[in-house]
Amino acid sequence: MKNHFISNIIIENFKCFQNLQIDGIERVNLIGGKNNVGKTAFLEAVELLVSSNQISDLAVNIYKLLRRRQNNNINIDFIREDETKVNISTANKNCGICLLVQDDLLTEEILSFTLNGDEKSLSVDKLLGIDRHLNDNNINFIGSATIEEQNIAILYGSLVDLDREDFLNDSLRKFDDNMLSIKQRATKNHVILKLKLKDRQTPVLLSSLGEGINRYITVLCAIWANKDGFLLIDELENGIHYTNYKKLWQIIFQASADANCQLFITSHSKECIEAFNEVQLEEGQNRGAYFEFYKNLKTNMITASKRHKEQLKYSLTHQGRLRGE
Repeated sequence: MKNHFISNIIIENFKCFQNLQIDGIERVNLIGGKNNVGKTAFLEAVELLVSSNQISDLAVNIYKLLRRRQNNNINIDFIREDETKVNISTANKNCGICLLVQDDLLTEEILSFTLNGDEKSLSVDKLLGIDRHLNDNNINFIGSATIEEQNIAILYGSLVDLDREDFLNDSLRKFDDNMLSIKQRATKNHVILKLKLKDRQTPVLLSSLGEGINRYITVLCAIWANKDGFLLIDELENGIHYTNYKKLWQIIFQASADANCQLFITSHSKECIEAFNEVQLEEGQNRGAYFEFYKNLKTNMITASKRHKEQLKYSLTHQGRLRGE
């Protein structure tokens, strides 16, 4: 298959970014940095870009982004303060969103969308009126909060369609040898997931287990659910014990290669970054990159620096200052 991955990105006036340019993006990309340097905002910008293949997609994806964060009272808050136009681009795709005013009386706000030369305008009122029950089984953004069990079931369904249940069951046993396999039980309205354990005669509800197991399963299913596509994960380490970080990264690297899936992942954890780099150093074929986000004190702009494997190892082992700490 032709390589569809993005290798660079430019983000202008999106949320906290004035002008952010990142080059050298790989298949598995880890984003670190202190709080409030735009790690989650970066994932959202990438999501808008990679999920919008038609001009109508861009409007729907903006709506989904706003709904995910703001629930009922939605405001257009993704455009940098005092600016009116956002631009997100790679070598072969350009997305633009511009906030316009209908007339001098400020009676109506208009959003103008552009995608590779195509244009579409929509009033903010109409944008916010998009069907709130929009059916979207394409889950390519895993937030920092616990994912709903029904969404895990949707992701697992993609794994079943691809005949990859054995991959997940093998991965579960690597994570914890007491875990044997995932089971599905259909009810009238939805699917319940259960986990077969070595020390239990009957499967237990997945929902009865810890957040770490649920997140682990979610991540692995989502990689295959986004085969030949993209997956974005905010705060990968949430709920997962640090002793399992290395196992998780090993499986992530392998699964991303097998599924031809490009990943963008954030982390606050130094231990998680250490495990990522250990796996990179041990397995030379892994296509990974670590980017550290920080605010430039001279320009007051958020920027990113790519740390290569050996450079990152030195910082981690010589008490070098990691902004992710």
